[in-house]
Amino acid sequence: MQTIDLILLGIVIASNNLSFAFGLGALGTSKHHLRIVLIFTLVEFTIPLVGLFIGHFLSSYIDKYASALGSLILIGLGIYTIYSTFKKKKEKEKSIEKITSIKGLFLIALGLSMDNLLVGFSLGLGEVNPLELALFIAFFSMAFTFIGLKTGKYIKITLGKYVQVFAGIILIFLGVINYFGLPTG
Repeated sequence: MQTIDLILLGIVIASNNLSFAFGLGALGTSKHHLRIVLIFTLVEFTIPLVGLFIGHFLSSYIDKYASALGSLILIGLGIYTIYSTFKKKKEKEKSIEKITSIKGLFLIALGLSMDNLLVGFSLGLGEVNPLELALFIAFFSMAFTFIGLKTGKYIKITLGKYVQVFAGIILIFLGVINYFGLPTG
């Protein structure tokens, strides 16, 4: 696999993190941005390696559930983002603390990384440098997570709480598209 292929693969795989981080940024998670970026990057680096080493055998079993799991996570965060707009400030802060806890972020990152596991499975059959693959995916994951968090935060500051509703709708839309695909004309 050539470097350009790895770059494109890294961009495509890490794009889930961009939309999810946008929602997290809109929720007002500024004090947790470093933790979010680090955990998402660590998981995005590790999961393709796990997939490469497990091999293609399990990919057909997990393949059925990866798209659904990733879609449910995006839709769930979208619904939560909209719902949290109407929560009281104290309730919202408590929920954000749960989501941005180390455990919460690892669970979210693992759910979003199911596609990385499948990529690892499928590429494990060919000749690809596992470390190089994982580094490209982790790099783009880190960049997209950072961009999403900062963009969500900026838009929330600029537009107020309505951006949370908008971010929630986008996440739900992306979750549906992730599961069903884009309509073809």
